[in-house]
Amino acid sequence: MTKSNARTSARSDSLLSLLWRSVRRGRPRPAASHFADFPSENTGFSLSPLPFVHALERLSAACGMTVARAHLTAGFPVSEGDLDPRFAPFALARAGLDARWDAIRLDAIQSHDLPALTAVRDGGAIVITALTHREGTARIIDAQGERTVALAALDGAISEQILTCGHLDPENGLDEEADRDLVQRNPRLWLLGVFLAEKKRIGQLLLAAVFLNLCALAIPLYMRAIYDRVVPNLAVESLWALSVGMVIVLLFEFLFRHVRSGFVDAVSIRVGQSVQHRAMTTVLNARMKHGGKSVGALMVGLRDVEQLAMLAPQAAVTFLVDVPWFLAFLAIIMAIGGATVAGPIIGAAAMLLVGVIANYALKLASTRSSKLMQARNNLIVDVTEGWTTIKANLAEGQFLRQWDILSDHIGIGTKSVRKWNELPTGVSTFLVQIVTVMVVIIGVFQIKAGAMTTGALVAVTMLTGRAMVPVSSAVAMVGKVYQSLSQFDGLAQILQMEPERTTSDPIIKSHRIRGDIRIGNVSHTFEGSAAPSINGITLNIRPGEKIALIGKSGSGKSTLLQILASLHEKQSGSISIDGHAIDQYAPVHLRQNIVYAGQDATLFDRSIWENILLGLPEPDDAIVEQAIRASGLDSFVARSVEGYGRKIGPRGHKLSGGQRQSLLLARALVRNPSVVLLDEPTASMDIQSEMLVINGLREAARDKTLIVATHRLALLDIVDRVIWLEDGRVIADKPRAEVLAMMRAANGNRAAAPQAA
Repeated sequence: MTKSNARTSARSDSLLSLLWRSVRRGRPRPAASHFADFPSENTGFSLSPLPFVHALERLSAACGMTVARAHLTAGFPVSEGDLDPRFAPFALARAGLDARWDAIRLDAIQSHDLPALTAVRDGGAIVITALTHREGTARIIDAQGERTVALAALDGAISEQILTCGHLDPENGLDEEADRDLVQRNPRLWLLGVFLAEKKRIGQLLLAAVFLNLCALAIPLYMRAIYDRVVPNLAVESLWALSVGMVIVLLFEFLFRHVRSGFVDAVSIRVGQSVQHRAMTTVLNARMKHGGKSVGALMVGLRDVEQLAMLAPQAAVTFLVDVPWFLAFLAIIMAIGGATVAGPIIGAAAMLLVGVIANYALKLASTRSSKLMQARNNLIVDVTEGWTTIKANLAEGQFLRQWDILSDHIGIGTKSVRKWNELPTGVSTFLVQIVTVMVVIIGVFQIKAGAMTTGALVAVTMLTGRAMVPVSSAVAMVGKVYQSLSQFDGLAQILQMEPERTTSDPIIKSHRIRGDIRIGNVSHTFEGSAAPSINGITLNIRPGEKIALIGKSGSGKSTLLQILASLHEKQSGSISIDGHAIDQYAPVHLRQNIVYAGQDATLFDRSIWENILLGLPEPDDAIVEQAIRASGLDSFVARSVEGYGRKIGPRGHKLSGGQRQSLLLARALVRNPSVVLLDEPTASMDIQSEMLVINGLREAARDKTLIVATHRLALLDIVDRVIWLEDGRVIADKPRAEVLAMMRAANGNRAAAPQAA
């Protein structure tokens, strides 16, 4: 058995452990900046660390799974050409490897942990392939290749964050796709797995809660001893001894309360980060059909993740420790006060009855309030993004009225939620006081009968108050759980979004697309639309061909381009690219080679340069220069004091329409694709700017396949072929000259018709 397989077997002892491991892959891990926090030591030894993504590539090869570097990073955030280490387990999962970050000291690394990647304290990473503790040497891979180094020298140069990996269990292992399927099928089970991954901290939290409840027994027992032993005998020495012990117990109680709070925060923060990370990853990787999900739904789904994450450890303490301790308190009360135990039993039953009624009503009120909050969030987005349009059309009154109506209903809904939320607390306070009176009454008769002492009555009274706290907490916790269920429903809808395919078929995953596109009888109808946007389109496009799509608005030009860019899925028909069905390609692979620049593409509140690159590693200078020149972007940036560092405002509102289009065109061309898909690239430009762009495109797209949808006849100068769409169908597919002649003839007929009349 290989070392990596041995390690995998050692970690694959149960289905639950597989669930934990699969969830741990989704947790944000320390970023490169965290690794660099360790101070370097002067060991006299110099490593040559690899860039992180290069080290990942070498690690996967060392595990026997050779995978292209571009395949590891596709679709993940890459900064300056390197991958964020938090995404390393996801990246290696694509290669069929199960990986996770662990805090392991160098002297604690075992042979089954290797090969492993470790971060260098001063930046970069190396791969450790073998360790010989007896000889004090390690076999590593760095920029100098594979070599043997001394462990003592290595110890001061690397961090304790080790990325270990092994092959997935072929039968029971959860690869990347199975992990996503688990989240989609049962997000609640996945969330449970996230919490179970924190089992060590949750165990420490429960232990702290047990000690905290033990400390709660001290005061009642102390008071009983004082009343029954110290006061009748005036035993001052015993008083001091008991009091000193009591102070020590109270100090420990304070310490355990602080530790318990700290563990709750630690678990909730880590789980909250993991859930938010997974939710946002799901949104960004979802299929395009989920792209219309309302902003309000996303905001509501992500709004209370921290509260939900904090609720779970608190609920665990309440139901696994505090409620069982209620039974222990009853046993102690019965041992000390006999029949007085009836008081807390009756009080607890009454609390539970009120809690069931209030919590059911709270669940209904919370669901209604959550929907109203979602609607108000959508309205806020509409007002923020459409402020200019609202002002220009004097529509302030309409939106203000809608806001007031929603605010009124939200106010009523919030009042209802607050009423049912506060009812159990108010009733609990009342019942605790009633129970105290009951215990005192029963206790007096017990004393009269000689069944208990005055000190026992004081102790029982205090224990009763303490015993009612877990019941009250449990009732309140059930209310919070009911309320959180409506919150989790929104989060579950996000987690259950269907993701895009992440990897292409092996035969094509490293293949650069040439642009040989064949479309056969393709149709697509948008949800809610009565007629198809494109209907039975059949086309063949050769590599390097220059094509224009023309037709009136709504004829299907944009839809066809978006389907080719894998932004929408065809509903029928077939599309092949370079002889392979489009479904065999991962969308991220397609978009590396086929770039779509839509007329409604978004610009972000960043600099011009950041909007051009948009996460792309710094490209070749020649490509940048050509893209900027072809888009005409340089003509107005040269007049700006800030240059390419100029901020353009939300959605690029500080730029004119033509400037925004130039920026979008530069963003597309700087990616140096094989196929360029442009949707109305010059619609907002003046004639002079349009001519600059046309000349630039002619040069920039010389060796590329170019498909441009346009209403501007001037753009037809750079194409060889024109496809005329009408009502989603191709009515003409001819060389440019023939289509222009058809258009002139059609215009001539329309001009002659009034004269004949």
